[in-house]
Amino acid sequence: MTMQSATMPGRPVVTIKLASTSDELMQCFALRAAVFMGEQACPYWEEFDGNDYAASHIIMYVDGEPAGCMRLRWFQSFCKFERCVVLKSFRGLGIHHALNSWCKDFARRKGYTKVYLHLQKRHMPMMEKEGFRRVDDRVFRFSDHEYYAVYCELAAAEDAISLGTEPMVMNRPEDRLDLEGVLEKSVVRGASNPHAPRPERIAN
Repeated sequence: MTMQSATMPGRPVVTIKLASTSDELMQCFALRAAVFMGEQACPYWEEFDGNDYAASHIIMYVDGEPAGCMRLRWFQSFCKFERCVVLKSFRGLGIHHALNSWCKDFARRKGYTKVYLHLQKRHMPMMEKEGFRRVDDRVFRFSDHEYYAVYCELAAAEDAISLGTEPMVMNRPEDRLDLEGVLEKSVVRGASNPHAPRPERIAN
């Protein structure tokens, strides 16, 4: 479900995808460092908090240039949006809405019907327009900012991954579930069982 769009002629092309290479992951880290450490003076150990290798990272490009990213973590009943940034030079284009929308659709395809996030208080009016509401009345603080816990409901996806999903679909890259994966191409080789002793191998 890599997204690429230009709303009007002359408008920038926005591309959003799962960061699936080491280079794309480094781009996410660089964007976050520029915004959170460079602009908001967040200490390194608070920004890179030990959760990066237990998460999905989404990268957004504008005309091929890394422009924004988001980190997603997965809990039993909800997806948590984290570390969302848009580089300063790309703000004002409204592209953060496209990033939020892509991530919501990604969560829906994985079977989630709720998104949760910790939102800086100053962003609440913007996120209310996208359907987010406060979980409760708590205001909490970390990394020098005040936050609300907010959430939104997601419509269930008819094609969400489940136990009944075609097994080979489960093997595909998570943001390309509608495209044939590399393991499906191996089907033509049959099942020769190369781990078994030679006399027991089955050639199909």
